[in-house]
Amino acid sequence: MDLPVCPLCPVCNLDLSNHDQPAANHHVNRCLDGGYDAVAVADKQLDNNQVQDKRLSPSPTPPPPPAKKKKISAFNVLMSSNNPEEKADAEADAQSQPRQPRQPPFYKILQGMPIAVDAFAYSSIPNITAYFLTHAHSDHYQSLSKNWSGGPIYCSEITAELVHHITSVKREYLRPLSLNTAHTIPGTNGVTATLIDANHCPGSCIIVFEGRQTVDAAPSTFTSPWIGSSRSFKYLHCGDFRASPRHIRHPAIARSKFDIIYLDTTYLNPTYSFPPQPLVIDACRDLVLANLRGEMRVNSLMRPNSSMLDMIKGGWKKLSGAPEQDEHGEYVTDEKPSSGENKSENENIHPHTLPNDVLVVVGTYSIGKERIVKAIAHALNSKVYADKRRQALLRNERDSDLDALLTSDPYAAQVHIQGLGGVTIAALPDYISRFNGRFSRVIGIKPTGWTYSGGGRGGKSESSSGSGSASDSKSPSIDLLLKQDLSRWDTYTHKHIHSTRGSNDYVSCYGVPYSEHSSFTELTCFALSIDHTRIIATVNNAKPASRLRMKNWFDAWLLERRKRCERGEYSVEARSENFW
Repeated sequence: MDLPVCPLCPVCNLDLSNHDQPAANHHVNRCLDGGYDAVAVADKQLDNNQVQDKRLSPSPTPPPPPAKKKKISAFNVLMSSNNPEEKADAEADAQSQPRQPRQPPFYKILQGMPIAVDAFAYSSIPNITAYFLTHAHSDHYQSLSKNWSGGPIYCSEITAELVHHITSVKREYLRPLSLNTAHTIPGTNGVTATLIDANHCPGSCIIVFEGRQTVDAAPSTFTSPWIGSSRSFKYLHCGDFRASPRHIRHPAIARSKFDIIYLDTTYLNPTYSFPPQPLVIDACRDLVLANLRGEMRVNSLMRPNSSMLDMIKGGWKKLSGAPEQDEHGEYVTDEKPSSGENKSENENIHPHTLPNDVLVVVGTYSIGKERIVKAIAHALNSKVYADKRRQALLRNERDSDLDALLTSDPYAAQVHIQGLGGVTIAALPDYISRFNGRFSRVIGIKPTGWTYSGGGRGGKSESSSGSGSASDSKSPSIDLLLKQDLSRWDTYTHKHIHSTRGSNDYVSCYGVPYSEHSSFTELTCFALSIDHTRIIATVNNAKPASRLRMKNWFDAWLLERRKRCERGEYSVEARSENFW
């Protein structure tokens, strides 16, 4: 299969080759959490600031020789700001130009039905009588506000609460629907919609639509020959989801054949392979517990307030061979004295007790990743602190378990929620210093399904050989790819998670491969386990080359499914009800 040679953002396809790793992580995670427009603006601000510097120069000077292209750092992205004068000029120009209505892409409109999904950026769309919102991430509810008057908005009950809280859209337009029930949608000539938990973020849904084709509302040259016929069509719109065997076994999906699946293709690339979500949640919990019990060693040779000589000695011990051991076979290090008098506090901990002065900070951008927070909080028997703005958002999720954990007192909680950009080795010391010695050290957890170096086979994998055709004999088979990936994640524990560079005894940070989007393996298992005629990608389809690559995978899946069905294999065997 033909894979991109340069590193691209899996959401917006931005070339990230001029970003360092933190900046690339920052960009992609913002995209995944629904903020890609804001990130694009932030990326462009670097160029805007250069323009401003030229404009304010006191006298013209000869242009300097061309300099090497600088890496965009996370610090520059986070700290860059809009120029007020340029912003005012841009607004004035925009007001002087008549606004042309934007046309939605065809995949935002259900084929032959007067229904749009996650298409609020296009205002009122001709011939559309029902607008669906799959979940409350900003790239899906973009342009919703208190001024919305385009038509009724159908979504889950939790999403209705969240989007009203976030955007102030009037409740008179919100039509909350219960899950797992077929609802007949008014004004659609009898189309029914069944909402199913998407396993993405709170309130997120995949939606089964069923009904006749009655109108060509999509801006496309294609005209369906079935408009006005009595034939009933069945579509599955996946919004954003983390595919699991529970989806395949749902009564509205099992034993059904779908004419079209509108698929979340964020990670439709074999490069993106990460462990099952439940295993990662357990690993994060166990990581924190092992750390508090003193069983984890960070990847740094130097701890705060230690001298350079101490660091050199520690490094020399590591380079010269195995660590020293005492008479009981215990390792002797600077961090763990062998004498009985000066043992660290962790050595005297009862097996059922843990220190309560270690702060755990979990990073997130918006809603989502609450499962990791709750797992760690329950393990530590701790409350969870979030700032006032974030708490107001979380309490609209209608999660009684999370509500019982939340507190507005940061001193009373050992687990804090912070923005993902604040969970770094550089930022965490400043954060912990706010609490006047309440916490002795801090552990940062950064959940992300994407890293600059690639989460799977890395770079250009063996699957990138060949011409890019799904039937290319040089490309590995779907069956081989599945066996490789499923065997790779037979087990995943906290021992697979390593601290980031710069971690020490005072502040340590861990990046964990936690995603709320489907991995390539999960997308493959999903497609092989569901009867369908056609798949339409809803992500990464801006460029013809990307669309072709995805179509090749869709064709390969369909061919492999036919082969399996001939052998009586109608779904991929699952290891659990929650993951393959």
